[in-house]
Amino acid sequence: MTLSSITLGDVVSGAVFSGSKKVDMDAVLPFMILPLLLITATTSFTVTVIVMVVIAMGTLYVLSRPRAKNRSPFFFSWTLSSGVTMYLVYQIHVLKSYQITMLENFGFLMFTLCTGYFFYRLKAVAEYELTGASKGKDYSPVLTSDSHYCPICQIEVNEKFFHSIWWDCCVFRPNYSYFLVGQVFALITLLYGTNLGLTFACHPFVFYGNILLPESCDHVYEYYNSAIVFVTCIYGLGYALVIILVLIHQLMVYIPKYTELQWRKYVNVLNV
Repeated sequence: MTLSSITLGDVVSGAVFSGSKKVDMDAVLPFMILPLLLITATTSFTVTVIVMVVIAMGTLYVLSRPRAKNRSPFFFSWTLSSGVTMYLVYQIHVLKSYQITMLENFGFLMFTLCTGYFFYRLKAVAEYELTGASKGKDYSPVLTSDSHYCPICQIEVNEKFFHSIWWDCCVFRPNYSYFLVGQVFALITLLYGTNLGLTFACHPFVFYGNILLPESCDHVYEYYNSAIVFVTCIYGLGYALVIILVLIHQLMVYIPKYTELQWRKYVNVLNV
């Protein structure tokens, strides 16, 4: 192929294929869609409400679909893009305003690192136990009577609780504690981070001691910096609400199931 015969299609195909591996656009789209939605939402309060409703309706639609249709990496990428976007907004617009103390920033970073660690362990244990990453390609786990077929992973999973499309892995007994603690730290991080952001974008008031809370947010759309922080915080609060619902569901359904075996083992030890 000569230089003059190179077309736009050749350039695009070269960008899409790297090392003979096709880039999955489902994994890339969230990193473009979410920032675009948040930037659009900075236009006005009405647009903010519309954007948040669209995101919420999209989430409900995904959860209402048959599980076998939710095999796309799009959902896991949406989780990653949400974390990355909110963290970048904090770093670029909130932290550089010099209105955050070193102690507040240190606390936020610690919560963020703890959240990342527990969710990393969630996926690492799932990969280790279910795919046999360290046991070779022909690894086949020994199935027990309590194994369940996962229509998304398309494998049998021992002691399976559920499949999380937002973390793209099965949650079962060996990694359930990481999932649960990760959700708790994610909730703390979101509530703490959104409070820092809202007290930056809005007029704050002293709640108790050095604790500030947002009071009036009437002016946030006058400047882009305050608008993007405000919109991102609203998105973060919506995310926090979802996590609260997830934790309530865990408390009612899966925590009793998880602790039942632990209590049985403890009782058996006492009876020996």
